[in-house]
This record gives sequence, C-alpha cells and structure tokens, in this order.
Amino acid sequence: MPKGHDNEKLALERAAIREFIRLYNGRNLVKLRLLYQHDRPDAVMQDSRGSKLGLEITHLFYDAAEAKKLLGRPDSGDAGPAGPFTLAHLIAQLNELIRRKESKIKAYDPAYPISLLIRNASPTFRLSEIWAAREHIHKPAELFVDTWFLTRDGTPDWMLVNLDDL
Repeated sequence: MPKGHDNEKLALERAAIREFIRLYNGRNLVKLRLLYQHDRPDAVMQDSRGSKLGLEITHLFYDAAEAKKLLGRPDSGDAGPAGPFTLAHLIAQLNELIRRKESKIKAYDPAYPISLLIRNASPTFRLSEIWAAREHIHKPAELFVDTWFLTRDGTPDWMLVNLDDL
C-alpha cells in the first residue's frame, strides 16, 4: 500500500476515533481514551477503570465512485450507480462491511475485547432513513463486544448508535 494511502487511512481512522470517544464519553460514566493506533485492531483504548478495549474501524461509502469523490481522488472513469441511489444498495454495502470485519477479527488473538466502529462517510442517506431499514441490517456476530455506527442525520453533528440494539 502506498505511504500516502496509509497516512490517509490513519487520518480517517483518527477522525472517527475522536468523534467516537467524544460521543461515547458524553453519555457514559466509564470514560475512554485512545492509547494508540495500529493494525489488528485499528486502535487500542483504555477506559477509566484501566481496562483495554480494541476498536476495529471501517468507513461506509455508497460505492467506490462516491468514496473516490469524497476523498478527493481523481476520477478514474468509474461509472457511478446505475439509476438512482437506493437505500437497499447502501444497506448491502453496510452488511458487506460487517461480514468482512467479522471474518477479519477471527484471525486476531486479542488480549482484550474488541468493538467495531462503522463510520458512515456517505452523505447519501440520513440516519433516520437507515434506521427505518434496520430489519435489513446484518446483526453483527458476537465476536465484537459492541458494534457502533457513527453517522449524521442531515446536520453537521455526528451521532453514535449501537447496532447491537437492533
């Protein structure tokens, strides 16, 4: 992987971690802080009781063309979606991310529990629309202690939802 891509990935993850910790700490008595970022899992945090928690992070985009556009990458001629954007397509992308992370975590040998954080980077659909289709979202396996969904709902403010509450 090119060095610039690694730096971009770390910056995206760091932004997601920052928002996750801010929102999580705003509603929980046991606070989290970032210890360090690395691979497998993407981040290791520590709670105010001294326990460690791994955080595996992924970003949800509607499709590859949207990801390239939002990340400021040159247009490689990829066709966008055929026809109008559909919520079913975004949910399918979300389900694929969850399944991919479930298979990835099976190879880990963690000394601490791991949560999954999915940051919705797509401005295509709002949380209220996604939440209305929640019965179609793949219930994350119990390999993760929690599965968090970081998204917006038509405002610049981030919101944090636990997908385990589906």
